[in-house]
Amino acid sequence: MVGIASGSVSKLENGRMPITDDLLSTIAAILGCTPRFLTMTVELAPTTRPWLRAYADAPKRTVDQIVDECTTAMEAIVGLELKLLPDSLPHFTGDLMDPSAIEDLAADVRVAAGLDEGDVVGNSIRAAERLGCVVLPMSDEVGRHIGLSVRANLTGVICLGRWTAEGSPVPGDRQRWTVAHELGHLTLHAGLGAPDTADEASRIEKQAHAFAGAFLAPGDAMLDELQRLGGRVTLQTLARIKENWGVSIKALVTRFRTLGVIDAEHARSLFKQISARGWNKSEPVPVGNEQAIWFQRALDTGMRGSPDPVAKAADTIGLDRRYFDRWTDWSTPQAVEIAEVITPDFGSRPARESSSTGGMAVSLLTHRRNQPRRTT
Repeated sequence: MVGIASGSVSKLENGRMPITDDLLSTIAAILGCTPRFLTMTVELAPTTRPWLRAYADAPKRTVDQIVDECTTAMEAIVGLELKLLPDSLPHFTGDLMDPSAIEDLAADVRVAAGLDEGDVVGNSIRAAERLGCVVLPMSDEVGRHIGLSVRANLTGVICLGRWTAEGSPVPGDRQRWTVAHELGHLTLHAGLGAPDTADEASRIEKQAHAFAGAFLAPGDAMLDELQRLGGRVTLQTLARIKENWGVSIKALVTRFRTLGVIDAEHARSLFKQISARGWNKSEPVPVGNEQAIWFQRALDTGMRGSPDPVAKAADTIGLDRRYFDRWTDWSTPQAVEIAEVITPDFGSRPARESSSTGGMAVSLLTHRRNQPRRTT
């Protein structure tokens, strides 16, 4: 786009070739910034790599662009002197191979996020922000993934997808699980680099999943909820729990298996029924989407008095405002604002399950939760 050879680009990046004012202006124009932004000094600690094995199902260039976007966002945050919330994520010092240690860590993180033992995580993104993380929207999936986390200037940054590869909005329960999963990476794997082997990557992912389950569905609360609903793990019961806790039915099957409430055979039976009903792609009881608020509020506070805080921030730091719009835009498709009511159809089932749906009907993007406990 600049009109120079790739070898010259490498020399420019490594300081082995002088750059003219005209060339600097051309590069800045293409990148959507000013020459001043490219030449200013902002001291940042290095940005880490995501805790996944090279995102084998996504182009490395795409991953690199997202990681670099995190660095650019942090350059803007530091350059504008926006006030970050304190990093209150506990440091994990236990054994990563010990499931009980991960359960204990999740309980500690819940406390740090201001949640009591039996509280529903009312908004996972806000919880992450209270823990000192910056949450940025991604336009779509990275391969099969809708989440990616790094530490930029030592601050936890979570990038979260809003759209699937097919162009539909990411379900709210999947977003919530992804946020919790990335919190798991940030606290469990802070001292680790990206995995080098498929086995190591699988192990790290399972650990982050275990954290997400314990964070969103704490064990004692799940046992109490199950007892309140009759004590039997059925699809109907799981749908009722999902309605209140915002955790997918499939994830709840795994959670109750982890807690020892059901055995492997029972879990397989439930997964088969979920697959037979087509719920692998679209579960009943849709959960509403969430959005971050810290970045926009920080801009409003930092650019206080300006009729257009984003425009003032962009002009102050020397970035095109589209960068800031991209970091604060959590809009969802207009098509999903009006949607028909979905009633779960449990159909025929083995004797261990109830035959009634309980008259449950939940509108799309409506996350209605019963309130026997305080919701945070």
